[in-house]
Amino acid sequence: MLIKTDCKYYLAYKPCKFHKEDKRLCDDCTEYRPVETRILMVKLDALGDVLRTTSILPALVEKYSGAEITWITKKNAFSLLDGNQYIDRVLAIEDNYLQYLLSEEFDIGICLDADPQSASVLSLAKAKEKFGFVAGKNGKVIPANPAADSWWEMGVNDDLKKLNRDTYQKHIYQICGLQQKIAKPQIQLSEKSVNFANEFREKNELAQYKKVVGINTGGGTRWQYKKWIFENYVELIKIIKKKHPDYGILLFGGPEEIEMNEQIKQLIPDLIIDAGCKNSIKDFAALINLTNLFFTSDSLGMHISVALDITTIVLVGPTSPWELMVFDNGEIIYNEDMECIACYKSTCDLKVNCMNTLSPEYVYDKIKKYLTS
Repeated sequence: MLIKTDCKYYLAYKPCKFHKEDKRLCDDCTEYRPVETRILMVKLDALGDVLRTTSILPALVEKYSGAEITWITKKNAFSLLDGNQYIDRVLAIEDNYLQYLLSEEFDIGICLDADPQSASVLSLAKAKEKFGFVAGKNGKVIPANPAADSWWEMGVNDDLKKLNRDTYQKHIYQICGLQQKIAKPQIQLSEKSVNFANEFREKNELAQYKKVVGINTGGGTRWQYKKWIFENYVELIKIIKKKHPDYGILLFGGPEEIEMNEQIKQLIPDLIIDAGCKNSIKDFAALINLTNLFFTSDSLGMHISVALDITTIVLVGPTSPWELMVFDNGEIIYNEDMECIACYKSTCDLKVNCMNTLSPEYVYDKIKKYLTS
């Protein structure tokens, strides 16, 4: 019996999905896809960074024929990558990834994080060509190829970081030598989560609204002013409902925003519909997909919204607005008069800062064209 072990669908421990469907065998299978280029991707960092890095996948598959992609990440990112049509296997850094890494060979190895753990993983990998970052014998991170030098230098020099005007996606495409048009992040909604969102839509009668606007108060805890302030969220919601009474507003957040969102609900209960702060990542994404416009800080919610092709409005303060992409479907808003934008400081003691100078009226004026289009 002929068994094509070089096929990307070959599993060994069980029949492939096509044999399961109709009992076909390798010698007459029209779905035979020989693996020609084995690619290893290492991306362990924050969930939003993991998702936005999936922008690279379509270009990799286009450039390298017969690509088979293995992605090493952390367990909490699995649901972001689950079902991704470009990824063949996901391994967790917390599990037994090492036995695979040490026994296999790859044609291409990519690590786009200049942190010691990620770089060490790529250093261990047996790959013919490596892009991004590796760890030297002393454990210190260094570029794996010259094209990574610019991103590496910005990582250790705040002045260079602030001067940068290229997007993150442009940088990672350049590091990997990709000339293709930059693609959006890639995410696949699960059937279970889509059903969950549909039930939410029916329960809250969202069909009655002309448009549905998502307001996401989430932004993580790493930077104090990555999020907007409580009073401004409330006032923006009031403005939108006053000018567009036939629009529905969904209030989003994560576990860190439970208290803030509860306060918003108590203050303006008749103006918002609570999307919850304890949703799984897949359910969170499916609920975002119910919106026509998604208002957020630089966060995981932003990258999900962009991946789903929702009009995305992003408020930016301590991180770089120039590194973000909404792919011509939305707006990146920041105070252009403040020299300290993209300071990357975790805390700030300025009374006049990047977030409290962005008034609800100013923000509405920036986004009203998307609300009325």
